Amino acid sequence: MKKSYQKIQAVRGISLQVHEGEIFALIGANGAGKTTTMEMIMGLIEPDEGTIHVCGVDARKQPAELKQRIGVALQRTSLYDKIKVKEALKLFASYYERTRDVNEIIEELGLRPHLNQMVKKLSGGWQQRTSLALALLNDPQIIFLDEPTTGLDPQARFELWNIIKRLRAEGKTILLSTHYMEEVQRYCDRCAIIREGLLVACDTPENLIKLLPDDNGSMDDVYVQIAAGRGNGE
Repeated sequence: MKKSYQKIQAVRGISLQVHEGEIFALIGANGAGKTTTMEMIMGLIEPDEGTIHVCGVDARKQPAELKQRIGVALQRTSLYDKIKVKEALKLFASYYERTRDVNEIIEELGLRPHLNQMVKKLSGGWQQRTSLALALLNDPQIIFLDEPTTGLDPQARFELWNIIKRLRAEGKTILLSTHYMEEVQRYCDRCAIIREGLLVACDTPENLIKLLPDDNGSMDDVYVQIAAGRGNGE
């Protein structure tokens, strides 16, 4: 995949494969090309070059079909500020040809006490749960999460990851971006490191840590030395 904006090469060449039923993370510094890569895979923007297949669907040729098969939980949007939780669920359910049982989603995410609340008045953790609930309405095969735990307190982060793990246990594939390297190390099956629009490494956290000098360190060290490119005094 490649994508440029005028003279800026946001993605200079990325090729990767995400396996069914895994939690897969995209990591890299701000401006590395993570968001652009995710948006191309989700069918939100058109790549300049390359082919993209998601759940057997050609993302470039069948964008409408793709949207029926994926779930997307982006960071907060202005839409959420204007409606109640139950209204958002009803609205988003109307977008899909098939939907998962809404009550089942409400119970799974613990949203019932908050259905009549305005989304803008919820805490960050409950807003993220609401966003995830909307992403689950069409019973997607793959779920995209854009920095899902940013700004959450430790308890809310822990609870959200428990939900993500349950979704994987159901057979869902999770593709996410994050800056929390301890979460990548603890929860992700594999991760791709993007640097200056290029894929520089893709493996399990354990194997990426083995790339460090003396095979010693953590994913924080992997980020600093490989993702941020400071391993050789840069």
